Amino acid sequence: MSTAEPAEGAIILPKRAPLWAALGVIGSLIVGGATQLIGGASYVAKIDGRFESLAESDSRITKRSDERYAAIVDRLASLEKDRNDTSGRLIRLEEQLRMSVDLLREIRESMRTPPRR
Repeated sequence: MSTAEPAEGAIILPKRAPLWAALGVIGSLIVGGATQLIGGASYVAKIDGRFESLAESDSRITKRSDERYAAIVDRLASLEKDRNDTSGRLIRLEEQLRMSVDLLREIRESMRTPPRR
């Protein structure tokens, strides 16, 4: 039997078949890798978008909290000022009351004592 004639039932492949098979495997690997790369890039972009929206939400919440904190601090300062003003008023009222009581005592004493002759 010569090598030019195929044996009965044997399949003869062209001489370049292993090259085409190797190129097919390499091509499918390249296409699969590119697909995975594109999928990974889109997933990373999606996660980055979520991080950006979370950062924006966090900055809004922080700004709102800062505004509330400033309002509370202002209110506390106002209440302290009112308290200081009120305590000052109370002290002045107490002094006026003491003066009035002292004046009333003097008037009573002068009315009770008989005039000297």
